[in-house]
Amino acid sequence: MTPARLEQFADGIFAISATLLVLNFAVPILDNAGNVELVHALTSQWPKLLAFLLSFFIIVNYWRLHSAMFHDVRVLDHTTILLNTAFLVVAAFIPYATNVAGTYPTLPAAAVLYSVVLLIGAVIGFFMARHLIESGAYQVDGPPELARATYRRIRFSLYIRALGLIFAFFLPIASYVIYWVMIIYFLSFSGIDSAST
Repeated sequence: MTPARLEQFADGIFAISATLLVLNFAVPILDNAGNVELVHALTSQWPKLLAFLLSFFIIVNYWRLHSAMFHDVRVLDHTTILLNTAFLVVAAFIPYATNVAGTYPTLPAAAVLYSVVLLIGAVIGFFMARHLIESGAYQVDGPPELARATYRRIRFSLYIRALGLIFAFFLPIASYVIYWVMIIYFLSFSGIDSAST
């Protein structure tokens, strides 16, 4: 297993997971298909659209951080492969959690499921980044600044997602707002990507 093969496999999982999100939408079946009825049926899907957009950007952010984290990796060990596999399992599960959250956006159970999935992804990413830094995977004098910056961002996201999970239990919409703010911040900050472009 080489770092390049691991990244290629991860890129495929992220791409498939992001694409599967669109399957949460179904074309409305109307008995009397008039324009007004169709517009009403389409606009009633706006919670699913918001869930789709949020999850799509989260997966894109996973892809960016994963790419940045593995940019200078030279050595893979068994622990790295296991942690990476667990991280990809979470990424592959996001479409299901998104479908539940988009279908029942105001129910705490749906928000909790979505929040738990995101939090587990952040926890696994945190341990994977730390392991890469501490295991000598970069084979340089200390981990590159790119890896340290990525690690700090993942650690920060742990706190945000834990806060989102707390809100999910009693104020589900607030948890989604927290995730939107988080993803806007992450996608607007491109410093860690500069070395991998």
